Formats: sequence, structure tokens, C-alpha cells
Amino acid sequence: MNTTISLPRHRDFSLARHLAVGLLLACLVALGGCGGTKVYSTDKTIVYRDSIYNMGNVQRIGSRIDGQLADGTTVNMTNMDKKAVEGLLDDNDEVMVSMYVEMDDREMVYLRQRVSRYSDYNKMKKRHEGALKDITKFMGDKKKTQLKLK
Repeated sequence: MNTTISLPRHRDFSLARHLAVGLLLACLVALGGCGGTKVYSTDKTIVYRDSIYNMGNVQRIGSRIDGQLADGTTVNMTNMDKKAVEGLLDDNDEVMVSMYVEMDDREMVYLRQRVSRYSDYNKMKKRHEGALKDITKFMGDKKKTQLKLK
């Protein structure tokens, strides 16, 4: 009893090979865009003292420091050095210092306190500069969406 075994023809292997390569290429093209790009939300918010500030469309962030004297006049203290602040405090017993974060046409009062010594003013200014640094870092981070200021 002889049984004949027939092997597939060379042409059949070639067709199967081309079909497998074609399917592999189709899978690569279909999966090529997966996982490569990430989309982050541009909605950013800052939370400070029970207020929420939407930072999504803000173009410019700045700061301002004002001092209100006892007679009601307001002095811009933003670019004052140590001697100028000490001179202002020597001329006035107390100055109500307000430190703002400006966001386009809005402003957030970050700190407001009566100051009679330069050391008190300097502590406020360092805290204000730290907050501005945190905001700058937050706005540059694509992944973060909310900042809670202290």
C-alpha cells in the first residue's frame, strides 16, 4: 500500500507569504498613530483664598506692589530698592502694602498688610516673588491643570 503525499506548490507558499506581509503592514499602519501623541487640556486654574481664577486664555502675567499712605495717596513700590522703602517707612508710621498678581485686565490681591519695618516688607516681597515663580512654573507645565497658592 503506497500512499502518495503531495507537497504544496512553490506558488502557494509565495501567495501566503505575500498575504502575511500585507496584513503585517496593514497592522503597522493602523497602529502607527497610537500612543505617540498626547493631547493636554489648556484649561488651567489657580485657586487662592476661596477664589478660582481661569488662566486658560491669559496672555500676560505680571505683578504690582502698591503702598497706601495714611493720607490716602497710593505709591507704586514695585521697583523700589531697600533705601527707598526704608525712606518711605521713615516718613510714614505705617504703610498699607498691597501685592498684586496681574492677569491681562484682571488682578488678584495676593497680599495686603500694614507694614512699619523693612523686614516685614521684605518677608512679604519674598513670599510674593515665590508665588510668581510658582505661577510661571505652573503655566509652563503642560500636564498640570490646577495650582493652589498658599
